[in-house]
Amino acid sequence: MNRVVHFELLSRDPGATASFYADVFGWKTVHGEGDYYRLITGEEGGGTRGINGAAVRPMLPSLPAQTVNTIHVKDLPAYAEKVRSRGGRTLSDVIPLKGVGRFQYCADPDGTPFGLIEYDD
Repeated sequence: MNRVVHFELLSRDPGATASFYADVFGWKTVHGEGDYYRLITGEEGGGTRGINGAAVRPMLPSLPAQTVNTIHVKDLPAYAEKVRSRGGRTLSDVIPLKGVGRFQYCADPDGTPFGLIEYDD
């Protein structure tokens, strides 16, 4: 089954957004490259379930400030085609993520954006 494995809070000021969630919820923030701030929402295996995410400036200027959920898939091109064949759209080219895998922004038929990620082995 393909599960949501990551979320992104698209923000015009990712540092301020990361600080907000750290202050309100106690999430740990890790500043990555540029405007990318990892959000660690809890300890792995700490008894509560959840996912981690990031506060980041939108890679696509057309996306407004919002949350984008990322879904893990085993074959990114095949799932991108499934998205298109069922009325959705791909919003970006495949984006290589060094040391992680490949990512692509998509939208469902209503226009709600989401991401697909295929991890490197």
